[in-house]
Amino acid sequence: RQAPFGTSWGFSTRMVGATIMAHGDDAGLVLPPNAAPLQLVIVPIFRTEDERRAVAAAVEPLAAGLTEVMTASGPLRFQVDWREESPGFKYSHWELRGVPYRLEVGPRDVAAGQAVLVRRTDRAKEPIATDALAAELPRRLAAYQAGLFERALEFRTANTHRVDDYPGFKATLEERGGFLLAHWCGDAACERRINEETGATIRVIPFTTEAGGEAETGSCLIDGRPSPQRVVFARAY
Repeated sequence: RQAPFGTSWGFSTRMVGATIMAHGDDAGLVLPPNAAPLQLVIVPIFRTEDERRAVAAAVEPLAAGLTEVMTASGPLRFQVDWREESPGFKYSHWELRGVPYRLEVGPRDVAAGQAVLVRRTDRAKEPIATDALAAELPRRLAAYQAGLFERALEFRTANTHRVDDYPGFKATLEERGGFLLAHWCGDAACERRINEETGATIRVIPFTTEAGGEAETGSCLIDGRPSPQRVVFARAY
C-alpha cells in the first residue's frame, strides 16, 4: 500500500483570476460560455409605450422558446433586460460582466421578423431571423468557446520561449518576458540564484514536454549538471 499524493494550491480562486486575465479586455470581463452565469442577454429597444408593447409581444414568445434551448453546459442561460435604462447603458452593463452574446430587439426588427445578435469579443453585429435563434445559438456559443481557447493558446504559445543558457535566459526575460522553458538540475540553490538575479521562479514542472512526448534531457542553466527535463520559469506579478 502507498499513500496518495496530497496538495492544496488554491485552484478555485486562481482559476477565477486566470480566466479574467486570459480573456478580459478594457471593457470588462470576457467569459467562456460554458462558465458564464448568463450566455445571452436580450435587450428590448423602444421609445414609446406603443413600441414597448409591440416589442414585448415579440420578445415574450421568443424568450419562452429559448427556455428549451440546450447548450454544451446545459439549458441556455439568458435574461431579458426590461430595466428603465437606456440601451447604451444596458450594453455597457452586460459587456462589463462578460455576457457572450447580446440580442437587440427593436420595432424595425420586430417588423422584419429578426433581431440583432452582438458578439462580446469584437462587438460584431449580425441580423438573425428570430425563428432561427433556437437552432443557431448552441452552434454560436460552441464556436465562441472554441475561439476563446484558441486565442488564449496562441497568446501563450507566442509568449513561451525556449532558452539553453543563462545569458540567453536573462536576455530573453528582460527583452521578451513571458514563460521560459529551460533546464534545471533540481537543486534548490540553482533556482534560488536565478530568482535572486532575475526575479524569475519555476512556475510549474510539466509532466511531459509541451508536445506530449518524452521529457527532453539537457544541462542545468546554472551549473551544467544533468537535467531530466525543461521546466517553466517566469516572473510573478
